[in-house]
Amino acid sequence: MYVIGITGGVGSGKSYAAHRLQEKLGATLLIADELGHVVMEPRRSAYCQIVEHFGQNIVSSDGSIDRAALAEIVFSDARARDWLNQVIHPAVIEYIRDTIRQNRTRSGILLIETALMYETGCDSLCDEVWLVYVPEEERIRRLASDRGYSEQKSKAIIQSQISETLLREKVQRIVPNDGTKEDLERALDALLTTLDTTALGKG
Repeated sequence: MYVIGITGGVGSGKSYAAHRLQEKLGATLLIADELGHVVMEPRRSAYCQIVEHFGQNIVSSDGSIDRAALAEIVFSDARARDWLNQVIHPAVIEYIRDTIRQNRTRSGILLIETALMYETGCDSLCDEVWLVYVPEEERIRRLASDRGYSEQKSKAIIQSQISETLLREKVQRIVPNDGTKEDLERALDALLTTLDTTALGKG
């Protein structure tokens, strides 16, 4: 199995690009944000640590973690947020590592979509990493249009993430996404023609 990481800053359209690649390649797609919820499920190690740390007030009547209650705590408490990230991120990486280990001898493509590719060390699990790139000005415009974010909020989020200048130096391929969806389709198709065909059957 060949592993491709998909990354990009907020507003870059990396999730859409990852889903389009999934369809084009018939690939398996792991989304780090979704896995963050999975590793907090009851009976998983992260669940136990989180409940022990924050207490029963964040536990719903069905035994699951009340993510809204947890979010309310960490939103205004940077130390609590950092602690939570130090639990969640390694658990997500371990989940991805286990998935790769279980499927390593199979042919095909595994896609991993995450905004924190290098911050969490997820890049070390990938055969190559693709960056979905959009200039900052266009990302701010999209965030305002699609999510209603103010320019100040968008810039604050962008500044909290690894710079795309640095990302461009680290990744193996760049997917331009500052045009239309049709432009993105053409960019993905062009990149796929350069993908080593042996990767599709890598075992």
